[in-house]
Amino acid sequence: MTRRRVAVIMAAVVIVAWCVYRIGDKRDTTGHISVDTGCQSDSNSVADMSVLIPDAAAIHCEPWDIGTGVTGYVWRAPNPRAVVLFQTGWGDYAQRYVRYGSRLIPHLLNQRISVYAFDMWGTGRSPGKRGATHIGQAVSDHLAARRALRNQPLPVFVLGHSVGGLVTATSVVNDHTGLDGMILLAPALDWGLSTFTRVLAHVGGFVAPSLSVPGPAGITQTRDADAQRRFDSDPLVLHKSVTWVTVSTGVTLSRENWARYHELRIPVFVAHGSADRGPDPSGSRRFISLVSSRDTTLSIIPGGLHGMLDDTSGPDLMQLIVAWIDKHLARLPMQ
Repeated sequence: MTRRRVAVIMAAVVIVAWCVYRIGDKRDTTGHISVDTGCQSDSNSVADMSVLIPDAAAIHCEPWDIGTGVTGYVWRAPNPRAVVLFQTGWGDYAQRYVRYGSRLIPHLLNQRISVYAFDMWGTGRSPGKRGATHIGQAVSDHLAARRALRNQPLPVFVLGHSVGGLVTATSVVNDHTGLDGMILLAPALDWGLSTFTRVLAHVGGFVAPSLSVPGPAGITQTRDADAQRRFDSDPLVLHKSVTWVTVSTGVTLSRENWARYHELRIPVFVAHGSADRGPDPSGSRRFISLVSSRDTTLSIIPGGLHGMLDDTSGPDLMQLIVAWIDKHLARLPMQ
């Protein structure tokens, strides 16, 4: 057998293997929840309201199926006056914010605000290859979740953290129907990559989408050492570097969105840590300068890192979020 023939056979084998890999890497977006949501099996999913109000009853999460295959949840507040659609960042998951992350979910429930959320594909309890999150598909999931929320009569706010902030902002730019406000925490709006790095990201996203980008896994989330240890040891948190598909699709949306943020006219609240080692707070400043809404708030948290809700500044940030929602609910007609 000639060397040329061997080379052709080897090339054919590589191409076939790559095609099999890509086919197996595709996601079916038409399905329904197919995994354990943890609402019945994991006590960490139960919002213990007694930590905020003595003798208050616990609130259990319920499965919430938005019809795209991701795993969703709802915590229903007694006598609710509004709902929040919460979107975590890449590698994170919604139920973590029941006991940690300043107990974001119990705090909102305590304000009579029901919380809806879903884990992005490939993260948390959602199916899919771990970390292989296509940001464009995450935006489609977010839009599907918002359509589902139109069946209820209460005011709707959207809240996104980190990459979840990019997903949320993109969703709202595409369609702001039925929203009463948007909250972004350390949003990954500006990916700040050079032309060469962007091209490399697109090549990697096409050739090996589910593989991790070479480099360190994650960043320091919080100044609170105990909170950081809990984060690092949580088995549902992804402890690896971001995947090529996430980078390539995130870069694309980030670049496209800057020309459209002026279309945003709903109330916006953005908080960003001054010491964030992930997305730089300058991206949040630029974002606020572009939106056309007459109601914008930018809060730079002194010394805050990327996981501000897990940081020592978390309780103060929680108060800012609740106060901002309260202010905007007071402006709405009586329900």
